[in-house]
Amino acid sequence: MNPEHVTLIYFSPTATTRIVLEGVAQGMGLEIRDSIDITRPEIREDQAPHFSDQLVIIGAPVYGGRLPKDAADYYSRMTASGTPAVLVVLYGNREFEDALLELKDISADQGFVPIAGAAFIGEHSFCSDEFQIARSRPDEKDMNAAREFGQQVIQWLRGRDLKKRPDLSVPGNFPYKEVASRGVIPFLDVTEDCVECGVCAAACPKSCIDETDHFATIDELCIHCCACVKVCPEQARVLKDGPIKDIARWLSEHFETRKEPQTFMAE
Repeated sequence: MNPEHVTLIYFSPTATTRIVLEGVAQGMGLEIRDSIDITRPEIREDQAPHFSDQLVIIGAPVYGGRLPKDAADYYSRMTASGTPAVLVVLYGNREFEDALLELKDISADQGFVPIAGAAFIGEHSFCSDEFQIARSRPDEKDMNAAREFGQQVIQWLRGRDLKKRPDLSVPGNFPYKEVASRGVIPFLDVTEDCVECGVCAAACPKSCIDETDHFATIDELCIHCCACVKVCPEQARVLKDGPIKDIARWLSEHFETRKEPQTFMAE
Protein backbone atom coordinates (compact mmCIF):
# COMPACT_ATOMS: atom_id res chain seq x y z
CA MET A 1 0.00 0.00 0.00
CA ASN A 2 1.26 3.47 -0.91
CA PRO A 3 -1.00 6.02 0.82
CA GLU A 4 -1.01 9.63 -0.27
CA HIS A 5 -2.94 11.02 2.69
CA VAL A 6 -3.93 10.15 6.25
CA THR A 7 -6.98 10.71 8.45
CA LEU A 8 -6.67 11.52 12.15
CA ILE A 9 -9.36 10.48 14.65
CA TYR A 10 -8.92 11.47 18.28
CA PHE A 11 -10.43 12.21 21.67
CA SER A 12 -8.19 14.89 23.17
CA PRO A 13 -9.61 17.15 25.91
CA THR A 14 -6.24 18.77 26.71
CA ALA A 15 -4.82 18.57 23.14
CA THR A 16 -1.88 16.25 23.94
CA THR A 17 -3.27 13.34 21.90
CA ARG A 18 -4.01 15.60 18.94
CA ILE A 19 -0.50 17.09 19.01
CA VAL A 20 1.18 13.67 19.00
CA LEU A 21 -1.04 12.37 16.17
CA GLU A 22 -0.12 15.42 14.10
CA GLY A 23 3.55 14.70 14.81
CA VAL A 24 3.17 11.09 13.64
CA ALA A 25 1.45 12.29 10.46
CA GLN A 26 4.23 14.82 9.88
CA GLY A 27 6.79 12.04 10.13
CA MET A 28 4.85 10.08 7.52
CA GLY A 29 5.16 12.98 5.11
CA LEU A 30 1.49 12.64 4.15
CA GLU A 31 -1.27 15.18 3.72
CA ILE A 32 -3.82 15.14 6.55
CA ARG A 33 -6.99 14.60 4.53
CA ASP A 34 -9.33 14.86 7.53
CA SER A 35 -9.03 15.46 11.26
CA ILE A 36 -11.99 14.07 13.21
CA ASP A 37 -12.04 15.52 16.72
CA ILE A 38 -14.52 13.50 18.76
CA THR A 39 -13.77 15.50 21.91
CA ARG A 40 -16.83 17.65 21.30
CA PRO A 41 -20.15 16.04 22.36
CA GLU A 42 -21.94 17.12 19.17
CA ILE A 43 -19.38 15.28 17.03
CA ARG A 44 -19.81 12.08 19.03
CA GLU A 45 -23.56 12.36 18.52
CA ASP A 46 -23.12 12.20 14.73
CA GLN A 47 -23.08 8.91 12.87
CA ALA A 48 -19.62 7.36 13.07
CA PRO A 49 -17.89 7.09 9.67
CA HIS A 50 -16.95 4.11 7.54
CA PHE A 51 -13.38 3.84 6.26
CA SER A 52 -12.05 1.94 3.27
CA ASP A 53 -9.08 2.78 1.05
CA GLN A 54 -7.09 5.08 3.33
CA LEU A 55 -4.68 5.19 6.25
CA VAL A 56 -5.94 6.31 9.67
CA ILE A 57 -4.33 7.24 12.96
CA ILE A 58 -6.61 6.71 15.96
CA GLY A 59 -5.76 8.20 19.35
CA ALA A 60 -7.02 8.67 22.88
CA PRO A 61 -5.75 9.51 26.36
CA VAL A 62 -5.50 6.88 29.08
CA TYR A 63 -7.81 7.20 32.09
CA GLY A 64 -7.04 4.74 34.88
CA GLY A 65 -5.33 2.31 32.53
CA ARG A 66 -8.23 2.21 30.05
CA LEU A 67 -9.66 4.21 27.18
CA PRO A 68 -12.11 6.97 28.11
CA LYS A 69 -15.60 5.51 27.80
CA ASP A 70 -16.72 8.21 25.37
CA ALA A 71 -13.82 7.43 23.04
CA ALA A 72 -14.27 3.65 23.30
CA ASP A 73 -18.00 3.96 22.58
CA TYR A 74 -17.43 6.09 19.48
CA TYR A 75 -14.63 3.91 18.13
CA SER A 76 -16.86 0.88 18.60
CA ARG A 77 -19.37 2.48 16.23
CA MET A 78 -16.88 3.15 13.43
CA THR A 79 -16.58 0.58 10.65
CA ALA A 80 -13.85 -0.20 8.14
CA SER A 81 -13.04 -2.46 5.22
CA GLY A 82 -9.49 -3.61 5.83
CA THR A 83 -8.30 -0.07 6.54
CA PRO A 84 -4.77 0.12 8.02
CA ALA A 85 -4.78 1.80 11.43
CA VAL A 86 -2.02 3.28 13.55
CA LEU A 87 -3.04 3.34 17.22
CA VAL A 88 -1.78 5.87 19.77
CA VAL A 89 -2.53 6.36 23.46
CA LEU A 90 -1.31 9.16 25.73
CA TYR A 91 -0.75 8.62 29.44
CA GLY A 92 0.41 10.86 32.28
CA ASN A 93 3.70 9.13 33.16
CA ARG A 94 2.14 6.43 35.38
CA GLU A 95 1.18 3.43 33.16
CA PHE A 96 -0.92 2.87 30.06
CA GLU A 97 -1.86 -0.66 31.23
CA ASP A 98 -4.65 -2.08 29.00
CA ALA A 99 -5.55 1.03 27.00
CA LEU A 100 -3.50 0.29 23.88
CA LEU A 101 -4.67 -3.33 23.77
CA GLU A 102 -8.27 -2.15 24.19
CA LEU A 103 -7.84 0.27 21.27
CA LYS A 104 -6.29 -2.48 19.15
CA ASP A 105 -9.13 -4.90 19.91
CA ILE A 106 -11.85 -2.35 19.18
CA SER A 107 -10.27 -1.29 15.89
CA ALA A 108 -9.77 -4.88 14.75
CA ASP A 109 -13.36 -5.77 15.67
CA GLN A 110 -14.60 -2.86 13.56
CA GLY A 111 -12.73 -3.96 10.43
CA PHE A 112 -9.47 -2.02 10.70
CA VAL A 113 -6.08 -3.66 10.27
CA PRO A 114 -3.89 -2.51 13.18
CA ILE A 115 -0.36 -2.13 11.80
CA ALA A 116 1.38 -0.14 14.54
CA GLY A 117 0.80 1.10 18.06
CA ALA A 118 2.40 3.57 20.43
CA ALA A 119 2.12 4.85 23.97
CA PHE A 120 3.28 8.43 24.42
CA ILE A 121 3.43 10.59 27.53
CA GLY A 122 1.34 13.73 27.90
CA GLU A 123 1.03 16.20 30.74
CA HIS A 124 -1.23 14.61 33.32
CA SER A 125 -4.71 16.05 33.73
CA PHE A 126 -3.95 16.79 37.39
CA CYS A 127 -0.62 18.49 36.67
CA SER A 128 -0.34 21.94 38.22
CA ASP A 129 2.25 24.27 39.74
CA GLU A 130 1.82 22.27 42.95
CA PHE A 131 1.83 18.80 41.39
CA GLN A 132 4.38 18.43 38.59
CA ILE A 133 3.17 15.32 36.74
CA ALA A 134 4.73 15.01 33.25
CA ARG A 135 4.84 18.79 33.02
CA SER A 136 4.84 20.22 29.46
CA ARG A 137 4.80 16.85 27.73
CA PRO A 138 4.82 15.98 24.93
CA ASP A 139 8.04 17.99 24.66
CA GLU A 140 10.41 18.30 21.71
CA LYS A 141 12.04 14.95 22.47
CA ASP A 142 8.60 13.32 22.43
CA MET A 143 7.69 15.03 19.17
CA ASN A 144 10.90 13.83 17.55
CA ALA A 145 9.93 10.31 18.64
CA ALA A 146 6.46 10.82 17.15
CA ARG A 147 7.91 11.87 13.81
CA GLU A 148 10.37 8.97 13.82
CA PHE A 149 7.49 6.59 14.55
CA GLY A 150 5.60 8.02 11.59
CA GLN A 151 8.61 7.44 9.36
CA GLN A 152 8.88 3.84 10.53
CA VAL A 153 5.18 3.23 9.84
CA ILE A 154 5.27 4.58 6.32
CA GLN A 155 8.45 2.64 5.51
CA TRP A 156 6.79 -0.54 6.80
CA LEU A 157 3.62 0.14 4.80
CA ARG A 158 5.08 1.06 1.40
CA GLY A 159 4.28 -1.66 -1.13
CA ARG A 160 2.95 -4.08 1.49
CA ASP A 161 -0.04 -6.30 0.75
CA LEU A 162 -2.41 -6.05 3.71
CA LYS A 163 -4.47 -9.01 2.52
CA LYS A 164 -1.95 -11.01 4.51
CA ARG A 165 -3.14 -9.69 7.83
CA PRO A 166 -0.15 -8.56 9.92
CA ASP A 167 0.07 -9.46 13.59
CA LEU A 168 0.41 -6.49 15.93
CA SER A 169 1.34 -7.37 19.49
CA VAL A 170 0.96 -4.69 22.19
CA PRO A 171 1.13 -4.84 26.00
CA GLY A 172 -2.02 -5.30 28.03
CA ASN A 173 -4.25 -7.86 29.65
CA PHE A 174 -7.66 -9.27 28.82
CA PRO A 175 -10.07 -9.11 30.57
CA TYR A 176 -9.14 -5.45 30.78
CA LYS A 177 -8.54 -3.70 34.06
CA GLU A 178 -11.84 -2.95 35.75
CA VAL A 179 -12.44 0.78 36.03
CA ALA A 180 -13.05 1.60 39.67
CA SER A 181 -16.07 3.83 40.22
CA ARG A 182 -15.18 6.88 42.28
CA GLY A 183 -18.78 7.98 42.45
CA VAL A 184 -19.64 11.65 42.35
CA ILE A 185 -16.67 13.60 43.70
CA PRO A 186 -16.80 17.42 43.82
CA PHE A 187 -13.20 18.19 42.92
CA LEU A 188 -13.02 21.71 41.45
CA ASP A 189 -13.46 25.10 43.04
CA VAL A 190 -14.20 28.19 40.97
CA THR A 191 -12.46 31.13 42.60
CA GLU A 192 -13.46 34.78 42.62
CA ASP A 193 -10.97 35.32 39.79
CA CYS A 194 -13.51 33.82 37.37
CA VAL A 195 -14.74 36.43 34.88
CA GLU A 196 -17.33 34.08 33.34
CA CYS A 197 -15.69 34.27 29.91
CA GLY A 198 -17.03 30.84 28.91
CA VAL A 199 -13.71 29.42 27.69
CA CYS A 200 -14.04 26.48 30.10
CA ALA A 201 -17.52 25.59 28.85
CA ALA A 202 -16.32 25.60 25.23
CA ALA A 203 -13.47 23.21 26.11
CA CYS A 204 -15.48 20.73 28.19
CA PRO A 205 -16.02 17.40 26.36
CA LYS A 206 -19.02 16.51 28.54
CA SER A 207 -20.98 19.80 28.60
CA CYS A 208 -20.71 19.79 32.38
CA ILE A 209 -20.02 23.48 33.03
CA ASP A 210 -23.10 25.20 34.50
CA GLU A 211 -23.10 28.68 33.01
CA THR A 212 -26.09 29.63 35.20
CA ASP A 213 -24.20 28.82 38.41
CA HIS A 214 -20.96 30.82 38.17
CA PHE A 215 -19.59 28.22 35.73
CA ALA A 216 -19.49 25.53 38.40
CA THR A 217 -18.80 21.92 37.40
CA ILE A 218 -21.74 19.51 37.21
CA ASP A 219 -19.98 16.73 39.08
CA GLU A 220 -22.38 13.98 37.97
CA LEU A 221 -21.19 14.42 34.36
CA CYS A 222 -17.52 15.27 34.90
CA ILE A 223 -14.81 12.80 33.75
CA HIS A 224 -11.97 14.66 35.56
CA CYS A 225 -10.11 15.47 32.33
CA CYS A 226 -9.33 18.99 33.62
CA ALA A 227 -9.67 20.53 30.16
CA CYS A 228 -11.48 23.44 31.81
CA VAL A 229 -8.59 23.94 34.24
CA LYS A 230 -5.96 23.95 31.49
CA VAL A 231 -7.72 26.56 29.32
CA CYS A 232 -8.90 29.00 32.00
CA PRO A 233 -7.14 32.32 31.23
CA GLU A 234 -7.60 33.51 34.82
CA GLN A 235 -6.48 30.23 36.47
CA ALA A 236 -9.74 30.41 38.37
CA ARG A 237 -10.46 26.65 38.44
CA VAL A 238 -8.49 24.77 41.10
CA LEU A 239 -8.53 21.33 42.71
CA LYS A 240 -10.51 21.06 45.93
CA ASP A 241 -9.01 19.38 48.97
CA GLY A 242 -10.20 15.78 48.84
CA PRO A 243 -9.71 12.43 47.05
CA ILE A 244 -8.74 13.81 43.62
CA LYS A 245 -6.20 16.21 45.06
CA ASP A 246 -4.80 13.35 47.15
CA ILE A 247 -4.39 11.27 43.97
CA ALA A 248 -2.61 14.18 42.27
CA ARG A 249 -0.22 14.46 45.21
CA TRP A 250 0.45 10.69 45.18
CA LEU A 251 1.13 10.71 41.44
CA SER A 252 3.54 13.61 41.72
CA GLU A 253 5.43 11.86 44.53
CA HIS A 254 5.65 8.39 42.96
CA PHE A 255 5.87 8.98 39.21
CA GLU A 256 8.29 11.85 38.81
CA THR A 257 10.92 9.77 36.93
CA ARG A 258 10.61 10.48 33.23
CA LYS A 259 9.21 7.70 31.05
CA GLU A 260 9.77 7.51 27.30
CA PRO A 261 7.40 6.63 24.46
CA GLN A 262 7.01 2.99 23.46
CA THR A 263 6.27 1.95 19.89
CA PHE A 264 5.17 -1.38 18.38
CA MET A 265 5.16 -2.54 14.76
CA ALA A 266 3.23 -5.44 13.27
CA GLU A 267 5.17 -8.52 12.17
